[in-house]
Amino acid sequence: MESSVWMGRFHGICQWITRLAYINLLWLLFMGLGLFVFGAAPSTVTMFTIIRKWLKGETELPVFSFFMATYKKEFWKANQLGFILLGISIVLFLDWRLISSIQGSLYPILIGCLIGAAFLFMTVMLFIFPVYVQYEYKTLQYIEAAFLLGISYPLYTMVMISAAICVFVISIFFHGIGLLFFGSGLSYVLMYISNLLFSKIAKDFNVVVKKVL
Repeated sequence: MESSVWMGRFHGICQWITRLAYINLLWLLFMGLGLFVFGAAPSTVTMFTIIRKWLKGETELPVFSFFMATYKKEFWKANQLGFILLGISIVLFLDWRLISSIQGSLYPILIGCLIGAAFLFMTVMLFIFPVYVQYEYKTLQYIEAAFLLGISYPLYTMVMISAAICVFVISIFFHGIGLLFFGSGLSYVLMYISNLLFSKIAKDFNVVVKKVL
């Protein structure tokens, strides 16, 4: 009896490993189809969408056909969001280059402000895709919602940062694992933690999820 339980758990783990490897390869493939610049955002949105469905128990999803359909459906809207995030990243980078050239007493003040802004942007990036696949908002409202969640629930934010760091470290030291599981592994942990937060918000504030993907 005990051995059958362990075999069942082992089989479940193997299924999840296979799913995550497959969705990661699809993520890379569809990013490439969009020449990365145009493919990154819709491919990432699609991956989060599928992982969200898996976490809800919809594991019999026809992954490839659903990935393709969602990628096409979300292509323009996801890219609008993606280019806004890319623009913010470029501004932060240019600010860093500018501040690095400044000397004197003003430097530590400016670099401190930049570090604070970069941390807030990182917080938005942690929540932005889980929020996108969970709720139905206009483009800029996703950024606002991700920002508010990040600063309103610092414990969840710190757990997500810690989980993301773990995924990055594992991917750096084990390149094979990184190739097969970096995107999907990071998406899984962020979506899993976000789901806990979304459930808490729904319970505390009676929020209804309107997103249908």
